[in-house]
Amino acid sequence: MKSIKGKVAVITGASQGIGRAIALELAREGASVALIARSKEKLMAVASAAEALNARAGVYPCDATDSSALRRALDQVQADMGPVDILVNNAGVGTFKPLEMMNATESEAPVALPFGAAVVATHHVIGGMLEKGQGHIINLTSPAGYFPFPYMVPYTAARFAITGLSQSLHEEYSRRGIGITLLCPAQVDTGYFTQNDADMGWYPRLARIFPVLKPEEVAIQAVKCIKKNKREKIFPFLLWFAVKFYLKFPRFTFGFLRLFALLRPVNEPPR
Repeated sequence: MKSIKGKVAVITGASQGIGRAIALELAREGASVALIARSKEKLMAVASAAEALNARAGVYPCDATDSSALRRALDQVQADMGPVDILVNNAGVGTFKPLEMMNATESEAPVALPFGAAVVATHHVIGGMLEKGQGHIINLTSPAGYFPFPYMVPYTAARFAITGLSQSLHEEYSRRGIGITLLCPAQVDTGYFTQNDADMGWYPRLARIFPVLKPEEVAIQAVKCIKKNKREKIFPFLLWFAVKFYLKFPRFTFGFLRLFALLRPVNEPPR
């Protein structure tokens, strides 16, 4: 998709962080942005910022874990703005701690968000994209979508599922005019740990090797991926190298990580 101007883009989790930054970057490119998240107030603030960039913006408050509500929101987007050209599956949750310390809600939440919501949203818009013969879907994952990190089992499993979803979609639709991008940044400064009650103390020490990115950096890469129809973008380079090395030499890589205690929590709390 060489030009984004005039396209209709749906962004889930658009009220803050990466979703907000991607929505505004798409607005700068001339897209009409449909903003989906739970907080109407926060979405209105993002919409105002998009409109200040001379972009059309629509606000669709919705709990993306509710499949019926998400489908209704997407129907309303298409009624208001037209067929969806770009879908950004960004919304996600996850708690970091040993599995036995999680309650039922914490262990089940990542199944619904990001994975369940991404499947629902993709299924709902893919037909319209096929009718137009074009479209682009971005699926956000994290390093946990490649590395089987401990102390975040449901989160990691959900991110692996997003990776599989994106790769499968690419094989099925890339030859039918629809671009599919798996976007994997390193840790991003979004306030995620506070908002999701995710204890940074359980985060792997490996994460400290990589620079912490700004949401705007992720947004710039997302737009580039749409324009260049990239299948996968892992960044920064050090993370890309680590992922590719691990995929080539998984046993050696995890042996190395264990040897230097890089899979241990940053600051392991007492159990």
